[in-house]
Amino acid sequence: MLSMNEYQMPNSPGGWGQNSPFPPQVPYWETPEWKCKKQIRHVSNVMGWSCFAVQVLMLALSFLSTQILLMIGYPFNRNLLNSGGMSSEMYYLLVSVVYIISVAGPFLLCVAFMKLPLAETFPFEKVGFSTSVLFVLFGVGACMLSNIPGNIVAIILEEMGFNATLPESVPTDSVFSTILCIIEIAVIPPLVEELAFRGVILSQLRKYGKGFAVFGSALLFAFYHGNFIQFTFTFIVGLLLGFIMVQTNNLWITIVIHALNNGLSLFFDMISDVVSSEVYDMLNNFLFFGLILLGIFSLVVLMLRKREYFQRRYEPMLLSASARVSAFVFNPGFIAFLVAFLGSSLESLIG
Repeated sequence: MLSMNEYQMPNSPGGWGQNSPFPPQVPYWETPEWKCKKQIRHVSNVMGWSCFAVQVLMLALSFLSTQILLMIGYPFNRNLLNSGGMSSEMYYLLVSVVYIISVAGPFLLCVAFMKLPLAETFPFEKVGFSTSVLFVLFGVGACMLSNIPGNIVAIILEEMGFNATLPESVPTDSVFSTILCIIEIAVIPPLVEELAFRGVILSQLRKYGKGFAVFGSALLFAFYHGNFIQFTFTFIVGLLLGFIMVQTNNLWITIVIHALNNGLSLFFDMISDVVSSEVYDMLNNFLFFGLILLGIFSLVVLMLRKREYFQRRYEPMLLSASARVSAFVFNPGFIAFLVAFLGSSLESLIG
């Protein structure tokens, strides 16, 4: 028979040693799974607060700049309500400066304080000219196609009695203001937003899976636009741009797609008061369906010539998809940004 001293429990004094077939019990908060969840929460928390800071900075800098103009005696015109009493030149110049500081500032601070490697955070790998053009055409065509579900959401909101129209852009009245308008809509946002969402955010989420990174960056990108009307469109476009980014590792491609999408929208806004409704509709349909067909053609060519971009590669992950998404969502930064999005969206629906 065994003596009482031989009935020792694992890890107890005099019990099973290193040769025991039963490994010692490790607290859950010391397991690799818990550490991975903690890392995802940390990244999402920082990125969520960064996006939240962008919104706060925009409001604060807009108010501050207006007060400065009042202090120096800038002549505000009460008839220019759309531009806050400013000329179109001053309005677009001011908005451009505020936008660059507000969006770039928080994410550049992330890069600095988190000591992120620039080549990994902002990748511009060589892809090849023809391949880049095909991806751009595919991306622009897909953006056009993404307008369909976005328009369906807008129609549903209108049927429910909500405001489903976005604020109109400030009309330009000179060549200089037109140039500033193009820069403010079709140049600055594609640059700073792609560097932020497909650069900083996606690169930090990518270590937890490409698909997860695409989803997470697209969700924050959709929240960032601050209204239900654009949410569906921007989420789909965010998925598209994220997919192209992880496949090509070239931010220039997503920047160009983003710029062309914004530029086309601005183009139709500018000509709406210049050409007849018949010409407008004809040109709109021609470009809309033409770009969709061109995008489909480009996708087919890419899949035939560059199959490696569309081959699914198995990525062994420590956590399940649901566990990663849960860690991504349940943290203070993400929740704060979500609340800001809901508040802004409800205000736009009622207003």
